[in-house]
Amino acid sequence: MPIHFLWGDEDYLIEKATNKIKKEILGSDVNELNYRAVDNPSFSLFSELIRTNAMMFGDIVIQIKCQKYFLESKSKEKLDDKQVAELINGLNNISDRVHLILICETPRGEKKKPDSRKKLYKEILKLTKPEEFPSYRSYEEYKLIPIIKKMANEIELKINDSEASLLIQTVGSSLRDISVQLEKLKLYAHPQNLVTAQMVKDVVSSNTDIFNLVDLILAKDWAKTMNLINEILQKEHFLPSLAFLQTSITNMLKIKLYAGSMSTFDLAIKLNQNEFVLKKNIEKLANVQLQDLVNLKINLANAEYSLKSGAIKDPMTAYELAFFGGNI
Repeated sequence: MPIHFLWGDEDYLIEKATNKIKKEILGSDVNELNYRAVDNPSFSLFSELIRTNAMMFGDIVIQIKCQKYFLESKSKEKLDDKQVAELINGLNNISDRVHLILICETPRGEKKKPDSRKKLYKEILKLTKPEEFPSYRSYEEYKLIPIIKKMANEIELKINDSEASLLIQTVGSSLRDISVQLEKLKLYAHPQNLVTAQMVKDVVSSNTDIFNLVDLILAKDWAKTMNLINEILQKEHFLPSLAFLQTSITNMLKIKLYAGSMSTFDLAIKLNQNEFVLKKNIEKLANVQLQDLVNLKINLANAEYSLKSGAIKDPMTAYELAFFGGNI
């Protein structure tokens, strides 16, 4: 029976798998008559789609994102027994020339799975073997590097292990983000088509300003800190940078608490961080006091509350109070 069930939190790999299925079935002749893609349809449309009959000229591929039918969440679709039975009946009677691709994307990093208690999912397990596409973590370079090299090769680009590692450290572990950067690097490397470390540093987007800001704060270089904050606030709203700083300081607190009590590899796994980056952060924190980080976290949280509540109107003033108004 031509049913595929793809699930996981790495949407890039799910998309690649979907395109492969489409190509195997339809070749290069994909058009509105033989292919349809729908995002979380209503029950009535879902039922209609799985009962589609093939046209006389060939096979049809129907791609349905349907996580609300298989995940436990606030947006889940609540079906009664009669509706579930209708969908199950439709799945069991799909035309041999209608190929159904069911996609259940899960929230990235939340380790959610299709709910095995649902009758609809139990029926899927009888009809096909679900394929999982999990995302990778920043510390899993040994898994990511071969994938990155393959992705580069697919666009006729060559990247060695050290440059692939630098790309992970700069961009993170999202394969979609990595794919975007590889496309940029291909244009930059032409005609040689070989990625160098300098190219990664020159081309890849890495939010350098905001990362530099964390380093300046840890070094207590307040003059440069305030100048850089002013530059950042001229480019964007205060919330992204403030949220990033709070997350970064929280991570630094965790590193400060656990560093020394476990290996850097185990700590990288615990904190879901790249081991190389973790080692660098441990070095940066060598002369930073734990209480300073605690005070800074509290002050930044107070700054955010003051801005959101309207008690403080000017973001620069809120930052000044965070850095100088408390026991930092």
